[in-house]
Amino acid sequence: MNILIVDNDENTVETFKAALSSTPDYKIDVAFGGRETLEKIRADTSYNLIILDIMMPEVSGIDICKLMCQDEKLKNIPVLLVSALPIASTAFQESLGKLDELSVIKDVLEKPVEISDLLAKVKTIFGK
Repeated sequence: MNILIVDNDENTVETFKAALSSTPDYKIDVAFGGRETLEKIRADTSYNLIILDIMMPEVSGIDICKLMCQDEKLKNIPVLLVSALPIASTAFQESLGKLDELSVIKDVLEKPVEISDLLAKVKTIFGK
């Protein structure tokens, strides 16, 4: 399974990469921003999952999801969103309706992320 981890925080990327690398079936790639992500997924549509931070400079995770939904080659790649906003917060809850419209989004994790939660959500998305 090809997984792309996207976050502008290098520590988060390295933590997720280390956790997911422990599963031999997972091939991990990384990107540190929205523009780099768009370049990677347009050049290689073989990703089975994108773990995507919402808040990034230049191109947000939400904007990437919107673009993916409009692209025939990308609209079937599942996305696991990662949010620094507390999921229970009013701001996040208000945005959930908009997120429901983006079919690529399969689940959301709140930072700081528990590694066990990350691994469980990835397994669920892969149907394992």
